[in-house]
Amino acid sequence: MRSEREILLDIDHPFIIKLVNTYQDDRSLYMLLRLVQGGELFSVLHTDTRDGVSEKAAMFYSAGILEGLSYMHRRNILYRDLKPENVLVDSKGYTVIVDLGFAKIVPDKTYTLCGTPLYLAPEVILSRGHDRGADYWSWGVLLYEMVIGQTPFYEHGLDQIGLFKRIVKGKFTYPPFASASEDVQELINGCLVIRSSDRLGNLAGGDRDLKSHAWYDKMDWTRLVE
Repeated sequence: MRSEREILLDIDHPFIIKLVNTYQDDRSLYMLLRLVQGGELFSVLHTDTRDGVSEKAAMFYSAGILEGLSYMHRRNILYRDLKPENVLVDSKGYTVIVDLGFAKIVPDKTYTLCGTPLYLAPEVILSRGHDRGADYWSWGVLLYEMVIGQTPFYEHGLDQIGLFKRIVKGKFTYPPFASASEDVQELINGCLVIRSSDRLGNLAGGDRDLKSHAWYDKMDWTRLVE
């Protein structure tokens, strides 16, 4: 709790939940957060009638999440639990990253196994040490889920060990029904690379390699955060 409070007090970004104040009494600790009305991104992606959203919507949602992650990474903060349940959509439709319970200041690498199984990077599962590349892997999984309507490494009846085996092998496909463009597939494939040092977002160009990708050709990054 103390670590989460210190990190939240140190950051101020429109796409990350804002801590207003903290309080305590004899029995409890309280965190007063900025109100975000709109519900979870999960509820947007998965409804009674469909799974996933259009590429145009995915572009907008994923860009906001990427901006939030990039802001944290510039401050050596790893988020480490990206999933649609931890992203809210505000009243204007913008994404807001919440729940920084696993966030950690990491100048180099950390070895703690934490996160949500479906979105874990191979190096996290294998305890080889992870850096911001693990967040970009999770971002790639989430982008796949936005566009395709399901996560890339899960299949019906698969247990957690089986899931982890598929993740560390890094093998996934696009379903026959998928209508994902070549550009978004290329972007996702660049994030879901087993070796962290070869992963988009974790190369020398950093997040610029993601933002300058052809799929984001029509994205005005400056206006997005204004």
